Formats: sequence, structure tokens, C-alpha cells
Amino acid sequence: MGKSNSLPPAGHYDASYGNFQTELYAQIRQEAFGEDIGQNSWLTADEQDKFLQWLDLSPGKTLLDVACGAGGPALRMAATTGCSVVGLDVHEQAVTTANSLAAQRGLPDRAKFQSVDATGPLPFSDTSFDAITCIDAINHFSDRPRIVAEWARLLKASGRLLFTDPITLTGPLTNVRSQ
Repeated sequence: MGKSNSLPPAGHYDASYGNFQTELYAQIRQEAFGEDIGQNSWLTADEQDKFLQWLDLSPGKTLLDVACGAGGPALRMAATTGCSVVGLDVHEQAVTTANSLAAQRGLPDRAKFQSVDATGPLPFSDTSFDAITCIDAINHFSDRPRIVAEWARLLKASGRLLFTDPITLTGPLTNVRSQ
């Protein structure tokens, strides 16, 4: 597939995804974010609610969530809006956890999660989705213009794309001296 992406080895995330459903992890998310929506990123429930207004999801619409992690935010979007969700993540343990959570929450018919390397062509037909999200993970993709072009291929004509980047740029460093 050409040049490898910048993702850490799978083992880096497997421990988190394997323990994702434990009470300790839920407590940490609650304390860190104010509300546990099953996030793996810095996304809060209030931020997601703002995103949902803009994404215009409703029953009959389909969302693709790229780098979905354990699926918490995608499942919340499906439950809140009535849309269907397809989640993709390169980490098998994340996908296993996400599908387990979908079943627990009564959403297995509207929420499907697959282990897919999103740095390559995605296994969907053109114009398959009403919306695509990628929350705090685009920084892991090395060829972003090609990735965004692939997402554009998958969006319907009136589709919406939302991605967030957890990296804050403060500008170039000048006059930095080694000590």
C-alpha cells in the first residue's frame, strides 16, 4: 500500500480498547469530559451536540465515522438522531468493542463497525453516505489530500464532512536554542 501511515503499533491502543467498558475507564471519561459518551478523543457531549445540528442526521440517513475507536460517539449519534452508522477503525480490539456496545445498546441493525485501514481506498460505492466524521484522528493520516478526496467520493451530493484535528498549531518556533 505504499508508504506506511504514522499510526502507533496496534498494541499501543489495544489495552485501552480492551478495557474500554470497565468502570474505571467510564469514571475517567466522566471526570475528564463531564459526560461519558464513550469518547476516545477530546470530544465532549456539548461539542458533539453542536456537530449533530450541522451534520443534519435523521432516520434514513447514513453516517460514516472514520477512526471510530470503540464507537461511543458514533453510537450516541445513531441513538440521538435515528441515523445508521458505519464505523471504521484499523484496530481490531476497537471494532470488537464497538460492535459489542452496539449490541448492548440495542443498535446492531443501525450501527456496524469494521476493521479497515482508512489510509487506502474504502470499500464503499460512490455517494454512499450522507455524512462523514473523523474526530481527532486525521493527524494520523500522512496523505490527507488523498484521504479527503476519498471521503468526497463517498459523500452524497448534499453530504457533509466533519473532521477535527487535535493538534494545535501555534506557529513556527523561532530563536530556539538547544541547552
